[in-house]
Amino acid sequence: MCILKSPANIYGQFCASIRIQPKALPRCFRYVSVLLCAALLLVSPAYAAKPAEKPAPVSGPAGLFSWSAETVNKTDGELFKLMKEQGLTVLYQNISSKNSRQEQMSVFVETAMDEGITVYYLTGDESWGLDPDGERLCEAVKDAVAYNRRIKRKFLARREADGKPWSTVPQLAGIVFDVEPYTLDEWDKNPDKVMNSFVSGMTEAYALAKDYGLEVIVCIPFHYDNKGQQKGLEELIKNGCDSIAVMNYYRGAEIKNIATEIELAQKYGKGIITIYELQKADGHGVKEINTYYNSGLAALKKSYASLLEAYPEQTISMAYHDYRALKEVLKK
Repeated sequence: MCILKSPANIYGQFCASIRIQPKALPRCFRYVSVLLCAALLLVSPAYAAKPAEKPAPVSGPAGLFSWSAETVNKTDGELFKLMKEQGLTVLYQNISSKNSRQEQMSVFVETAMDEGITVYYLTGDESWGLDPDGERLCEAVKDAVAYNRRIKRKFLARREADGKPWSTVPQLAGIVFDVEPYTLDEWDKNPDKVMNSFVSGMTEAYALAKDYGLEVIVCIPFHYDNKGQQKGLEELIKNGCDSIAVMNYYRGAEIKNIATEIELAQKYGKGIITIYELQKADGHGVKEINTYYNSGLAALKKSYASLLEAYPEQTISMAYHDYRALKEVLKK
């Protein structure tokens, strides 16, 4: 620990070191000595105050949303390098069989596994919330199952060809649904009906995913409970997912805005992720108050640390939205 000393203290130590009492010295010499010690105090790094420390990296699982399906085809390693540098260990990646061949998918997920990164299939459309039977939601679950089957088959073919030893088959850990039915015109007309339809569809998709051993994460806004949908929110958390990913997009109010979701997650033993927006404000979908694009990652991490302190009894993961925006912020 650095202890600051006054010039008088240093002067006293100086006199003691040469075995002279301070008052035994001539007055003019005493004044000169004190001034000299003060000058040494100002220039000596041993007595300088420590500079302000940067916010420490946040602990706990941290993830990244990536919406570009083309990312799966890239082999430059940029994504995984950036994730490791930022301490991100979970990737929510959009995948499309139209954009990626089976081999590319398999290599991508294997590389992620080798880097210690868990991959989830990210998908969703607001229109899926209108079907109480959840047909399109269930189709997405089946897509994830099919992707895993192809990833495994191609992986085993590579190991058979190159003879490399292996212990774990790379697989998608689960599926992340980003549906957001509250953005529909139908919601404005009858929000209760749309919410009930969405929850019903998610319940069907969740049951199917469990049959295949896939984890289900559902993205939700922070304001369902503020818009009269607490009952539907509770039903969604209880019967429609393993974890919720809260789009906690209101800078400075993250602790207050996630209170209901944390309470319900604890009640039903579900996981919870707080998502931070990094996209640049456009004045429409993303406003300045919604994003940390200009505030920066240090402010974001400080917010997350405060969130963890506010809810010490709950494990809360975090995630950045999204990969493209993160790269922009890091270049600033």
